[in-house]
Amino acid sequence: MISRLAPEFRLPVIAGLIVFIAAVVTTQLALWIGNRVGDRQLENVAQVYLDGLIANVGVMLEQGNIEEVEQRFARAFIEQHGIREKALLVLDKGTGRVILQVGEVSVIGTTAVQVAPGGMALDEATGIAWAGRQVAAAPHLQVVAGLDVTETLQSRRNLRIAVIFVDLLIAALCGLGTYIALRRLSRPISHLMHHLDHAEGKPAAIPDEVIRQADKRSAILLAAFNRMVGGVSEREALAAQLAEREQASALGRLTATIAHEVRNPLGGMATSVSTLKRFGADQAVRQEAIGLLERGIETIDGIVTSTLNLYRPEEERRLSRADFDDLAHLVRPAAAKGQVLLDWRIDLPEAVSLGALAVRQVLLNLLLNACAASPPGGKVTLEAFTSGPNLVCIVSDEGSGMEPGRADRLSGLTADAPESKRLGMDVIVNLMGSLDGCASVQSETETGTVIRVTIPLGDSL
Repeated sequence: MISRLAPEFRLPVIAGLIVFIAAVVTTQLALWIGNRVGDRQLENVAQVYLDGLIANVGVMLEQGNIEEVEQRFARAFIEQHGIREKALLVLDKGTGRVILQVGEVSVIGTTAVQVAPGGMALDEATGIAWAGRQVAAAPHLQVVAGLDVTETLQSRRNLRIAVIFVDLLIAALCGLGTYIALRRLSRPISHLMHHLDHAEGKPAAIPDEVIRQADKRSAILLAAFNRMVGGVSEREALAAQLAEREQASALGRLTATIAHEVRNPLGGMATSVSTLKRFGADQAVRQEAIGLLERGIETIDGIVTSTLNLYRPEEERRLSRADFDDLAHLVRPAAAKGQVLLDWRIDLPEAVSLGALAVRQVLLNLLLNACAASPPGGKVTLEAFTSGPNLVCIVSDEGSGMEPGRADRLSGLTADAPESKRLGMDVIVNLMGSLDGCASVQSETETGTVIRVTIPLGDSL
């Protein structure tokens, strides 16, 4: 039941219950000890009474004058002050026979006959305390007195009820006070836990008013939490800025690549238009110029189509060999600009059970970086094949190697984003994470860089 309570309520409730139980148990223990002391005092009173009684009839019992003993027992019932006698007995301990009984015979039972010499037996049902004493002058005889302790027992019961009631009241007040005190002391921690439970991925700072109301040590803890929240917010803002910069850089490079690719056919088309204006009357020239225009339009349409296929979300479209042909179209202008050769080695079926968009974006960024890193006359190679349940793509160049920080970032060995002018490292890493993929980097200054990308194949889309 306590486990169902909110964490901030558990400690105060448990502490309050402990205080309540401890108060009740200690009071009951004190009552039990008090009752034992009262029984002992009552036993002493009974033994004192028997001392006087045996002193009065001891000689007569030794002489066997039972009639005189009976008369003196009878006179004891005439004057009764304080504790009253209910019955007086003389027993023969050898035979267990009752030699003499005076008083209310109806109250005499086994308890009276079996009481030990020098002891006392309390019969709470009848309210009688039976006390026995051996007669020194006649050792085989025992005098037993039944004393009426009804009022004493009733007073004890009333006292027990009152004490229990007061004890429960005080224990409840103490438990409630303990709960309130601990609840107040734990309020700063409760605020802290509340903010952590309702953070929803973005922890919020604790209000300054709560910190001012907290004790000194708790205030230090809450202030440290607020500093941590501020640091997290600043780091998230910085990460967002870096991601935007990476995306802007990638977009700029891609835009430049597309512009360069489109400019080449546009130049040829402009030449064809000029030729038509000057020599349009010549049918051969006209056919040749129109052919150049058609091929230019087809080239531009291919570039636009490849770009749309790359950045248009098509989650249901599977990766195919045509996507790798599109990558070649998109990378070729950057390769031509850097005088870099392209080598495509694609060993894949017509369709692979992976979404095309993210894979194409990863490979495009890696290939553009490889072209930028390769020297004139170098070669950029793309290999793609399946290995068991994975798609494996290997991008290699003949540049001067990748910086260690970038290699560690791409391999997942560090989360830091190093400064670089190359395309979209964070974009690549984030896309790899969305694909549950991983990358390994082998980089040498003399031979270049080899990046191996492994992506688990999904179910058929």
